[in-house]
Amino acid sequence: MNGRVSLRKRSLGSLRKLAGMSWAEISDRSRQGFSRKVEALGLLSGNKEKAQWSVLSAFANGKPESPQRLLEYFRSRSAASLYRSFEVPQRTVSILKERFPEHVLNVIAISDRISKGYFDLLGYKDLFFCKRIPDWHFEPVSGKTSPRVHWSKIKEVDAELTGDKKVIWELNRHQYFATLGQAYLITGDERYAQTFVEHLKNWCENNPPKIGVNWLSSLEIAFRSMSWIWALHFFKDAASFTEDALVKALTFLHLNGRHLETYLSTYFSPNTHLTGEALGLYFLGSFFPEFPEAKRWKKMGYQILLDTLDVHIADDGTYCEQSSHYARYTADFYSNLLILRNIQNDEVEAKHVEKLNSLYDYLLHISQSNGRTPLFGDEDGGRFLQLDNNAVNDFRPTLALGAVLLKRGDLKYAATDATPEMLWLLGPKELEKFDSLESRAPKELSKGFGEGGFYSARSSWAPDADQILIDCGPHGFLNGGHAHADALNVLLSLEGKPIFIDSGTFVYTSELASRDRFRSTEAHNCLTVDGQSSSMPNGVFSWRSIANAHALEWSDDGVKVLFRGEHDGFERIGVNYQRDVEFDRGGPLVVTDFVVSNDPKTFVLNFILAPDFNAEVSLNSVKIIDTSFDDRPVAMIETEVTGAGRVRESCWAVDDWQVSHCYGSAVPTKRLRFTFLGSGTISVTNRISKL
Repeated sequence: MNGRVSLRKRSLGSLRKLAGMSWAEISDRSRQGFSRKVEALGLLSGNKEKAQWSVLSAFANGKPESPQRLLEYFRSRSAASLYRSFEVPQRTVSILKERFPEHVLNVIAISDRISKGYFDLLGYKDLFFCKRIPDWHFEPVSGKTSPRVHWSKIKEVDAELTGDKKVIWELNRHQYFATLGQAYLITGDERYAQTFVEHLKNWCENNPPKIGVNWLSSLEIAFRSMSWIWALHFFKDAASFTEDALVKALTFLHLNGRHLETYLSTYFSPNTHLTGEALGLYFLGSFFPEFPEAKRWKKMGYQILLDTLDVHIADDGTYCEQSSHYARYTADFYSNLLILRNIQNDEVEAKHVEKLNSLYDYLLHISQSNGRTPLFGDEDGGRFLQLDNNAVNDFRPTLALGAVLLKRGDLKYAATDATPEMLWLLGPKELEKFDSLESRAPKELSKGFGEGGFYSARSSWAPDADQILIDCGPHGFLNGGHAHADALNVLLSLEGKPIFIDSGTFVYTSELASRDRFRSTEAHNCLTVDGQSSSMPNGVFSWRSIANAHALEWSDDGVKVLFRGEHDGFERIGVNYQRDVEFDRGGPLVVTDFVVSNDPKTFVLNFILAPDFNAEVSLNSVKIIDTSFDDRPVAMIETEVTGAGRVRESCWAVDDWQVSHCYGSAVPTKRLRFTFLGSGTISVTNRISKL
């Protein structure tokens, strides 16, 4: 009987979901479902031999070409078909050595370790995937190996069988090919080219079309395709790069394009999954016009990217998923699209430039005085390309790229300097343009992004400025898959050093308890009520309830910035909540929290300290200590509880916590907690002053 009830509930749920779909969505999902089933039966397995013949024919006007002649042809036509840096590779490498010597040393050191089988991926160090040439299906953190079955039989958000797919996929993106490629061009050492070729050929042999976890995600296939395209340009003249390697690469790239076109995330994940896949199609169509589908792929990819602009980037420049990391991804996608449109002398839509400018405004104002950007919302540790070794929360390479593309001196000011990534993407001439661009501090010291709900204010644009960043926007995009329960979160930097920070993400699917803890309200500088978050999770990428936040006031008179906001996340348990913030450029930061509750509740104000700080607490005050600087006191919090309500007790405490600066890694820190028990109308004012 229970089984029948469960089946009936699932059936009703499926019918409700179906009723909410458009005909276009039903049709697309049905088509993809049919393709998956046919593939799984082996009727459309993506036969490598047939695909290879098709590729050889495509590059010879319909007649099968010999692999040797194909290699000769590819070397002759690819000299300037990627980015401008490859037009003058010797000049690019010369500048790299002269201007970025530390980067050169890092590239060589990392490449040497990769050649021995050791990888630093996401927040993990020294990962070893069973052998020198990796086992592409092995996840070393859990020790699990994914089955060699049709990709549709592997559950995407289930880590029980595969371990953390993020770790497997990060390796299989092959973005480290660009590191090996730089090492090869810098040194001329054939060892790096040999490592690339060994990995490429081994991957093709052990990842047959449609089989295994590395065919599961269309986005990962797109990233891998773009990595291979870059690698082919880095290694095209290497002695180790034989015709056999080229044929294998082109065969799989062609299969990748066909897979992407069939399984676009139009309705599954219409976020950076869809735009990344579209850019992958654009790459394949642009760099391999010999493919029969090339024109269609390029046009399709471009149209998706254009159509998505209005959905993903609001008019105020904020990104729809309420995640700074994925906003950076989006800026990189559309910046590279702009680069390619310019190189190929294709029309650039005005909306493309306008939206990109707005997005860069947003990235500029959420950047911190220390050059890093807080990782609010989800962060998966990945990058569009791995052309440098910067920390994942260092957005300055993206800002430097935007400075040149959009001719903006304010972005150059925030970026501070050119980067190796910019050199590879734009070439030596554009590097000269960056150098000649006048750097200027942005005019606005505060800016409110009303549609996205982010509010930033600082004392100046100097490296030692004070700064606040407030989150008071929509919970997230669609099901809020990359959102956190961080409504009315306040981040604080004093004299250029982050004090109150975001806890980060840590992991997605591998540890559900950790997943929920890091995206909970108590992991942010926010209020919890009776131990509950403002938004309640319901699975890895969904929510049972969400808080709707609204800004009530945002003003700046040049000295003081005033913010008032509210959210309804606690109304389900009988609590109304509002937060006011007063940022005085010459005085303290004042944060006042107002609660109204008919029934007695336990309220906790959480403040996550950056790892370099500790605290000494008393009943109604806190002294914040900089442990990296001789335990120097840097700030004092003074707390006052008022209102007509009844407060039974209140006190400060400090406890152990963890923050994640990159996916998969966590470091210890401290969390401040002000607890008060009561009912009625209560206000708690925290005055934070520098010492």
